[in-house]
Amino acid sequence: MAEFWSNPGTEPKRGFRWIMRMNINGPNAIDEWLIKSVNRPNWSLSESSHVFINHTFYYPGRVQYNDLSVTLVDSVSPNAAVNMMNLLAASGYVTPDRAAEGDYRTISKKGWQEAGLGGVQIVQLDHDNQPLETWQFFNTWIKSCDLGQLSYDSDELLNISLTMRYDYFKIGSSAKLPNPSISSMFRA
Repeated sequence: MAEFWSNPGTEPKRGFRWIMRMNINGPNAIDEWLIKSVNRPNWSLSESSHVFINHTFYYPGRVQYNDLSVTLVDSVSPNAAVNMMNLLAASGYVTPDRAAEGDYRTISKKGWQEAGLGGVQIVQLDHDNQPLETWQFFNTWIKSCDLGQLSYDSDELLNISLTMRYDYFKIGSSAKLPNPSISSMFRA
């Protein structure tokens, strides 16, 4: 354990060294500097049980990937609130007045990918601003969008809160630091 703290080449990951890329091109782009916070991806595993007399035996089930929560700063230019509504329209959403005119498109996963959410990434950075690991999300779409709250008694920045759904993620590591074995880290 002492080896960790005395080795200058070993450093813990830091919560402020990251960027998120939504890779949305064109007029609805979400710039990296607008993204204020995001939770790292997480998953859960369902379980099945089998009861036999006085015993219960458990078996692992399916993996379910949980939502991403993203907070953006609503900027004037680019106008993040307008861009969120434009992304919804680009995914296939049609307002009732347009449907009355014969436009019957609907929202689809393909529509979200074509709108630009097919390339969502979180990149964890090291002290030299180099990638340590990259989380790549597949078939991402926006599940909910909260455009924030206006208040006369607040001078805080306006935030936009997104809940994003994805099918799965992959993580790639770019770490070049030595990787000691767990047993060597806890040697007496």
